[in-house]
Amino acid sequence: MDSPFVFSREVINESFVGRKDELSWLSSNLSNKENTVLIAPAGYGKKSLVRNAFIQATKNTELKLCTCNLFNIRDAFSFYTLLAREIFSAACTTGDEWIALAEQLLPLARPHIEINERKQNAPLQIIFNKQRLPDFADEILQLPERVAALQNTSVIVWINDFQEIARFDDTATLQKRLLAQWKQQRNVGYLLCGSKINAMRKLFSEKQAFHKFGEQIPIEPIDEKALTDYIVKSFSKSGRVISKEYAEALCRTTRCYPFYVQQFAHLCWLNTKGFVIDNMIDAATEDLLSYNGRLFHSLADDLSDSQINYLHAIIDGMDRFSSAEVLTRYQLNSSANITRVRGALEKKEIITFFRGKPYFIDPVFELWIRKRYFEN
Repeated sequence: MDSPFVFSREVINESFVGRKDELSWLSSNLSNKENTVLIAPAGYGKKSLVRNAFIQATKNTELKLCTCNLFNIRDAFSFYTLLAREIFSAACTTGDEWIALAEQLLPLARPHIEINERKQNAPLQIIFNKQRLPDFADEILQLPERVAALQNTSVIVWINDFQEIARFDDTATLQKRLLAQWKQQRNVGYLLCGSKINAMRKLFSEKQAFHKFGEQIPIEPIDEKALTDYIVKSFSKSGRVISKEYAEALCRTTRCYPFYVQQFAHLCWLNTKGFVIDNMIDAATEDLLSYNGRLFHSLADDLSDSQINYLHAIIDGMDRFSSAEVLTRYQLNSSANITRVRGALEKKEIITFFRGKPYFIDPVFELWIRKRYFEN
């Protein structure tokens, strides 16, 4: 029997739990082509939310979805190429259509359309002359609006890991160029998503180019009751039983973090053929830490002694980090060193701040480092 818990891919329909308000809000924004920003850690359910919102939005509105993932994009030329390719993929179904659209909408760029005739279903490629990019960059940025007008539709450009543009050379110039073109477009909505929450917040903060570019929809933890009911019902449907109390414990251990809730519940499900009991929860907890241990080892290995000590202080519930007691007890040396350590941990996306207090972005990494580092 297949596990009822999904944590390795986007979930839709009955597997999508909670977030009714966010779903309705985002669906409305997509229908109305409102520029929108989503900021939440990887595994928090952003993609699932977008997929379900798009399904809901397209029930009453004609929309084309262009999806761009920037996780492996490191320069502006690659970004422009990716954007053009994904717009063409959303607008066309055949190589001939790609060629005709390029001739009509990209007369300055004059790209080469590469069709792999030897390999069936191979993706088409659009190839530009890098040296001539300044001559046709705006032409590429205008593609979504021009496609929407040509095909009498609306276009949603969904960009994942948008924070990566901050790493490009001369990113300030690029950001100004994007804004100049995107703000003029009336038949296109931009959905900008990012998993590095500190980098995204900085990108959209005051005095930054993208400040107030779009409406930011807060992505909160999924409601504990909704998750608990989902876990109990999923066990029941597969002929197994978990109590409400144990299901609540799974949610609280993972801070209702969607990826980890599903993974944790899956591991508990694997550990029983009938009723979930204490030792099964304990075994699943160890499995959860082991399954994610390789990544967590890499994160910890990259931390300095001061950074580890600062995390230890967070775990111990310290809040007056600059006090003499904390500086001495956790070997943090000085207030200036604390500032450097905090900045480094934020840049590595290990901690963030809420109402002036630091906390771990990843709850299972916090559990892992607590048990593997500080309880041994």
